[in-house]
Amino acid sequence: MKKFLITALSILLVFLIASATYIYVLLDQLENNSLTDYADSSDLSDFSDSSDSQEEVPSSDKDLGISETAPKTSKTGVINILLFGLDSRVENSVSRSDTIMIATIDKKNQVIKLTSLMRDMYVPIPGRDKNRINTAYIFGGPSLAIKTVNTNFDLDIRHYVTVDFFGLEKIIDQVGGVTIDVKKQEIPYINSCIQELNSLNKNTKPAPLLKNPGPQTLNGRQAVAYARVRKVGNGDFERTERQRRVLVELFKKIKTINPLKLPGLVSTMLPYVETNLSKTEILSLGISVLGFKNKDIIQYRLPVDGTYESKRIDGMAVLVPDLEKNKVLLHDFIYGDSVNDEVADANSSGA
Repeated sequence: MKKFLITALSILLVFLIASATYIYVLLDQLENNSLTDYADSSDLSDFSDSSDSQEEVPSSDKDLGISETAPKTSKTGVINILLFGLDSRVENSVSRSDTIMIATIDKKNQVIKLTSLMRDMYVPIPGRDKNRINTAYIFGGPSLAIKTVNTNFDLDIRHYVTVDFFGLEKIIDQVGGVTIDVKKQEIPYINSCIQELNSLNKNTKPAPLLKNPGPQTLNGRQAVAYARVRKVGNGDFERTERQRRVLVELFKKIKTINPLKLPGLVSTMLPYVETNLSKTEILSLGISVLGFKNKDIIQYRLPVDGTYESKRIDGMAVLVPDLEKNKVLLHDFIYGDSVNDEVADANSSGA
């Protein structure tokens, strides 16, 4: 029996090492971009593809808007990564960041936190006038978008992950879809989005329309359509909740996947993701997260209720936040040892 156990453990160890090595090799497929690949383009007259005019810039703390007072990962044990979802109608095109989230990996407390940044927040964009926060990405790619978030909320974000809706659809399909409790009033708007996505993907099998409310497994295209809906419920506030729900359910599915299938999943996902995380950083973070005792993802949203004004500026409907109040609340959420009820309820009505 002892020899059998030793043999079995040896085989398992060899398998784990081989799988890790294979995944490490697969990570070469990842579209890995240094933030020096992007720069602010000052001559954009509209929101067209500006990739040809972007110049190389350094990515020091100053360039990323990281101040001396920003909490540092080395002291807090907290890693913040910006997640961007691009609302592109054409695959691989440049567009506004329709979805902006801060993914917080708290190694000290072994918890993941997810904070949505409302795309219509009207904030200063470094080197430019005030504008909606989602325009920073089109003006200067992830570099300027990170700098905008860091300078407005005094954070030390250095890494990002970007995926467009075409890529997210394929990733969700690879894990077998996500389970979502669909509301009756959401169905017409979800179906309208599904029809639009079907027309944009004429060379693929169209996704079926939804018929009934209630918990159900949505395929990639249906889930993306669900995440895009904003004309029902509390507008864009509720849409950010849908977006977080899709990501949380996606993460749950990934955690339950048979380890034997992980290399295949990684192989499928990587071509659709852009990031400046290195292969070593991705593996390290992945191992850390899988080992967390707290399996729930704690959610938040900025601006917090009662800390902003809805205005119309230059013809745009925007949210003008009290940046100081939102910065303090965000720091409490991200860096606090625990999320107490007062903080968790600060934006519950419009989460």
